[in-house]
Amino acid sequence: MPHFATFDGQSIFYDDQGDGDSVMLLHGFVGDINIDWIRSGILDLLLDEGYRVIAFDARGHGLSDKPHELSAYENDALTKDAQALLDHLGIDRCMAVGFSMGARTALHLAAVDPRVYAVVAMGLGEHTLQHRPGATGAVPEALLTDDPDSIEQETLRHYREMADAIHADRQALASLMAAERTEVPQLVDEIKVPVLVVTGSDDVTAGDPATLASALADATAVLTAGDHAGVKDQPVAHEAIVEFLGSR
Repeated sequence: MPHFATFDGQSIFYDDQGDGDSVMLLHGFVGDINIDWIRSGILDLLLDEGYRVIAFDARGHGLSDKPHELSAYENDALTKDAQALLDHLGIDRCMAVGFSMGARTALHLAAVDPRVYAVVAMGLGEHTLQHRPGATGAVPEALLTDDPDSIEQETLRHYREMADAIHADRQALASLMAAERTEVPQLVDEIKVPVLVVTGSDDVTAGDPATLASALADATAVLTAGDHAGVKDQPVAHEAIVEFLGSR
């Protein structure tokens, strides 16, 4: 199984298949390549469409290293990992498809790295543009509490249940969420590439995708059935991704 040493020496697991134009897949929080891209069928879909598909398990997730130190996740480490993988594979142009946390990383990547020329952002919407004090800090608390039954907020409870279900390293995930990072509202004016925002109609975490799309220079929105995680499984989403990437 291929790993590479990223910019700070952490070992990152990645998958690289296909021979066409390059598409990088960036999974969501508490996800990994398998959970978000293989189970949804998106990885195989893009391979069938003739793309070279590169995916990696973000630090703290899957088969990649899971440091517990807060410093390991600060200064936009996830974005730097994506750039380091492009360097490692010698890729000079690619498109990026991200889900939730991965979509935020994909947008940041597009803002700072000219190699990324189009982005599909899944599971984001109007709430992505809002600063919600305490929201990020609540996630580490929910992940680390000794009494998960005390978690009242649905999204926080979902993260904890999912982390427990896959036996994730909750300390690593908590450190990731506690670390400062560049957020989408800070990037809006820097994202010049075409963006497709795809969000489920029942996604209360993201909200309306059209609001986010309208804030970007060149973006369109697609609303599908499904909730936050379910958007990845929707045929409408798959069709929209294929059409968007093909038009680039």
